[in-house]
Amino acid sequence: MVIVFWSSRVTYEVGGTTYRMPIVLSFVLIGFFIWIAENIATFFGAWQYPNQKEAWTLVHLGKVSSWLLLVIVSFLIVATLKQIKAKPPANINTVPLGKYQ
Repeated sequence: MVIVFWSSRVTYEVGGTTYRMPIVLSFVLIGFFIWIAENIATFFGAWQYPNQKEAWTLVHLGKVSSWLLLVIVSFLIVATLKQIKAKPPANINTVPLGKYQ
């Protein structure tokens, strides 16, 4: 995925100033912060994993890759849907009901 998105950038605005960031970095950061949120949630008992039954431990760092994949798939779905929505509707010749020949 790094190769596919290597030259892609995301732009965002903070306080009226526009910034650019490599989209791969944004995917990694979002996945990492979701992992942090997951650790906070398990620490406060929202749920627990089997290895946390005896005592709370950090969620394995390998979970970041799962969150990273979720972010990428979500991004691709939204981008595709936006592209479909931007297309003008196809001009389909329709026959009004009751007018079949």
